[in-house]
Amino acid sequence: PFRAAQDFVETKKDWITQKVSEIETNKTIFSNDSNYNTRNHRLRFYSQQRKNLIVQLTDSEILVQYPQELNVNDSQVQEAAKRGIIMAFRKEAKLLLPERLAFLAKQEGFTYNKLSIKNIKSRWGSCSAKNNINLSIYLMKLPDELIDYVILHELTHTIHKNHGKDFWIYLDRITGNSKEFASRVKKYRTGI
Repeated sequence: PFRAAQDFVETKKDWITQKVSEIETNKTIFSNDSNYNTRNHRLRFYSQQRKNLIVQLTDSEILVQYPQELNVNDSQVQEAAKRGIIMAFRKEAKLLLPERLAFLAKQEGFTYNKLSIKNIKSRWGSCSAKNNINLSIYLMKLPDELIDYVILHELTHTIHKNHGKDFWIYLDRITGNSKEFASRVKKYRTGI
């Protein structure tokens, strides 16, 4: 039994090492050539004669201004780009999600307590026992119909607190095909 437990731990350790390696190699590197866009903003880099890095959000752009002695691939510049993208997702989410949640709740007859929009990387959303809805800023990466699906999924939790049979029957009734939507959402990932 002890040897079997050791083998299990080693197998899991190898799996974790492999997954970390995959994540490291799949990291996004941003540049002017990458043409990275959020819903309403385009990422732009500017090398300038300056001492510090600045990230600004305009109505249509995420501007990353960095010192000329740095390269766009430098980790500081890349982190600044990520901060800018998060700023854009947050701004876009705060403009869209409260309105969509209120509209869908009213349309389908749901009530909820309050909405929080957060930088959640582990899931698209959640519903608390007190019917507080939490939505991830990364929903802005999804098409509109999938955003609506996630919102309806969380609103269904105001009635059915788990993912039991009754939950899926109810969600199917209001979405038409919840399993198909759930499958489509799985093709996306939270985070940048």
